[in-house]
Amino acid sequence: MGKKIIHIITRLDKGGSADIVLKLSAELKNRGYDVGILSGLTTDPVADIEGFTKKTGIEIKFIPYLQRNINPLKDIQTFLYLFKLLRREKPLIAHLHTSKAGFIGRLAAKLAGVKCIVYTTHGHIFYGYFSRIKTRLFINMERLASFFCDAITTLTEKEKREFLNLNIAKKCKIIPVPNGLDISLFSEAKKGTIRRELGINDETFLIGWVGRFEPVKGPDIFLSVCKKLHDMFNNGVMAVMAGNGALFDDIRKKRDMLGLNKFLLLLGYRNDISPLFADIDILVLTSLNEGFGMVILESMAAGKPVISHNVGGVSDLIVDNATGYMVKKGDIDAIANHVKYLIENRDIYNSLSVNAYNLAIKYSLSEMVSKFEEVYNSVLSAAKYNGGYSRP
Repeated sequence: MGKKIIHIITRLDKGGSADIVLKLSAELKNRGYDVGILSGLTTDPVADIEGFTKKTGIEIKFIPYLQRNINPLKDIQTFLYLFKLLRREKPLIAHLHTSKAGFIGRLAAKLAGVKCIVYTTHGHIFYGYFSRIKTRLFINMERLASFFCDAITTLTEKEKREFLNLNIAKKCKIIPVPNGLDISLFSEAKKGTIRRELGINDETFLIGWVGRFEPVKGPDIFLSVCKKLHDMFNNGVMAVMAGNGALFDDIRKKRDMLGLNKFLLLLGYRNDISPLFADIDILVLTSLNEGFGMVILESMAAGKPVISHNVGGVSDLIVDNATGYMVKKGDIDAIANHVKYLIENRDIYNSLSVNAYNLAIKYSLSEMVSKFEEVYNSVLSAAKYNGGYSRP
């Protein structure tokens, strides 16, 4: 049996962090690790949980008390649950994911005597999510929890700098590990499937938006972009939005009021994301904050340029004027004008497409897993050197 590792995440609902945890766990299992996953209550899982366990042999347990919102009673119950489980299971490595599980899990793992404790942020919540008071509380909680782990992995170098500026932890403890992707899923996806389903011909320039319909993702900004593009082009251009969330009905109503029913199609949540990227021509990202932006990587792996707000870790993925364009937050005119420019200059579009793919292939799933292994081994080597690790 290989090194025992337990991943703990706040929830496995649809989203980038849950998807990464499942893929990371599966690949570690393939590399000989003894892997388990713990999650809080999950109502809309990112994958078929039973199917995942059957395929990988990795057991997923759900913690009945762990939830995203602060609840002192349930948070204490979660801590006791994790402490007892980690003491019983004795994993060599505890890998915590997302802020809530990251805070409680780090404390529980440290007190349970786990030798290697790693926390992955999956993008921080210091901008665009909560009020200033609540944000300050989370910053202080992160500072406290940093004393209870051996390494913190951020998605980008920029996020690491922000953690250092906020005095979250010492520089030596913060290690950037970018997300990874199975590039072939997107580069080899069959074209035409989604267009045929939607009745869109091959000649139509199709603009895509993919994400959660939540304020921080800026779906209303994309709607405004669509209005401008609709006014610019009589035909030959359309847009799609894929995803769901609290603002979905609001965006649908506004779309109808603006007369964009035929121009902008709302697809809801899609499992077939790789065929979707095969059929769009360009991705527009309107997030007000973005730790990494897996949709950017997915789009580029399909050879599609990206136009995005210059926020969070976006600049680590988009090379301005080479793989796409970055604009100031909320600059609707700039986004629309960049789209128009690429529609009218296909040689530039083709160049950006090639560059986007060539950059994406540097972010493979295998490379991400190898970097996490380096983090684990570094922590375990340090623990052994300091007399704290004696297992074979």
